[in-house]
Amino acid sequence: MFQAKNSLPLNNIIEIESKPIEHTIVIIDDDANLTLSIKEKLYNLPEYNFIVETANDPFTGLKLLKILQHEGVNVSLIISDLSMPGMQGDELLEASMEIFPQSKKILISGNPNLDAVVHSINSANIYRMLTKPIQELDFQLTIHQAIESLELDLRVKEVNLKLQHINSNLSNLVEEKIFELSYKNQQLTDSIHYAGLIQKSVLSSENDFALEIPNAFTLILPKDIVSGDFFWYHNDENHLSYCIADSTGHGVPGAFVSLLAFGALRESFEQTKLKNDVSSIICTANNQFRKTLNSNSNKDSAELGYFFLDWKTLELKYCGFKTTLFIVRKSELIELKGSKLIFGEENLEVLNETNIQNFQLMKGDSIFVTSDGFTDQFGGRNNKKFGSKRFKMLICLIASHHHKNHKKLLVKEFLDWKEDNEQTDDVSVFGLTI
Repeated sequence: MFQAKNSLPLNNIIEIESKPIEHTIVIIDDDANLTLSIKEKLYNLPEYNFIVETANDPFTGLKLLKILQHEGVNVSLIISDLSMPGMQGDELLEASMEIFPQSKKILISGNPNLDAVVHSINSANIYRMLTKPIQELDFQLTIHQAIESLELDLRVKEVNLKLQHINSNLSNLVEEKIFELSYKNQQLTDSIHYAGLIQKSVLSSENDFALEIPNAFTLILPKDIVSGDFFWYHNDENHLSYCIADSTGHGVPGAFVSLLAFGALRESFEQTKLKNDVSSIICTANNQFRKTLNSNSNKDSAELGYFFLDWKTLELKYCGFKTTLFIVRKSELIELKGSKLIFGEENLEVLNETNIQNFQLMKGDSIFVTSDGFTDQFGGRNNKKFGSKRFKMLICLIASHHHKNHKKLLVKEFLDWKEDNEQTDDVSVFGLTI
């Protein structure tokens, strides 16, 4: 614990925080085109002062890092591809820990391997993983967050040095507690970022889903870094099985519940021979979820909407647990309301006809399923909930637009409504145009 000795005006600390920082970034990748693309993306961030060094293989990259260390250069960020000849990217980042332990590490992969991700988190202190092709917005957000986190660490260290000269009459106990809480908060934030990385690697990807089914979208907007909302799907030339779910809670607790529910659904689907047997899939997943939690309480559960769609006949089977599926047909809104059941509340043997609804879709129909995060969001002129009535009007309006714009229109409406209010809950919305 430090002890304050001499006084220092507060404005001196503020001056430290406003001083610009020059960042050295090292890119290690055997793909020259990807390296050039990353450099261009970095130079598109004018708010930061970057010096970019590159290496075209992992061994040259390690030599470059040692040279920079010898020259007294502090490397802020190391970006490495996962798959490279001679040495994997996670092994390279682990080796770089001995050279620049404080730098932020970013791993890039076209096919993320969970074992490699976990190994990188444990051994290389990886900050984030990016998947190929690299999305511009995702890349910018990642770099912004990495640099801000790094600069925060640097500022805190500088401020700590200055605070040692603050008037000795200040309470040492208060100062120690402040920095202890700051340190613990930073540790907690980093841990949640790692949890988000793992969750993102395990759960279904919004981008992959959109690429596989261009006329559909899934929107997930976490309240915090990790989300209690999730979706799962299986698609082939004959049918689409899809589930969107809202687990109890949000943040880390909700994320844990979402991972368990996701795993139960995926395992149940793989074990069930008849993929259109919605009752068997949901009941098996529900009971496996309860068994995994080993709990008789109803505390951990989920509201969800699950459907099976035959691409050839356009026959739809829908099972909703406190979740409604909306169908917009030529400006007419049709609702397949969910039952009062909640996923995980009790053991289920079979679902009857009141729980599973059949519906014949037609070309031109648009279907939507949403969690309550969208409708429960406070905002607008009177700071009220968005509400289900307004949401129904919104999807009827959106359905008249081209399906490629549906997701953008939903995001815009949500952000316009929320404005500066805190996000109330995790948000998830599914949409498909036949």
